[in-house]
Amino acid sequence: MQKYRIQTVPVATAAALGSGAVTLKGFILYGGSAASSVEFKNAATDTGDVLLSADVIATQSLFVDMTAIGGVSFSVGCFCKPAGTGAIVYAWFE
Repeated sequence: MQKYRIQTVPVATAAALGSGAVTLKGFILYGGSAASSVEFKNAATDTGDVLLSADVIATQSLFVDMTAIGGVSFSVGCFCKPAGTGAIVYAWFE
């Protein structure tokens, strides 16, 4: 059994992670092109405050694990919005 919920969010389908309030525990941002990025907003849709963002260059990946510090809490919801051609985010949360 998985410890956390996991969701894949490609650039073409930005989406809320789960539903309602969540705690983001970590993510991998795969950069499909130059200047790929991701924003995590405290919202159920593409609105609200950006609580966390990250960037990579070219086709690099960024691995961020926040489980040791408890993660980042999103009280309304966590909307994951990758940007950049071919960018994909793999997020784990509870």
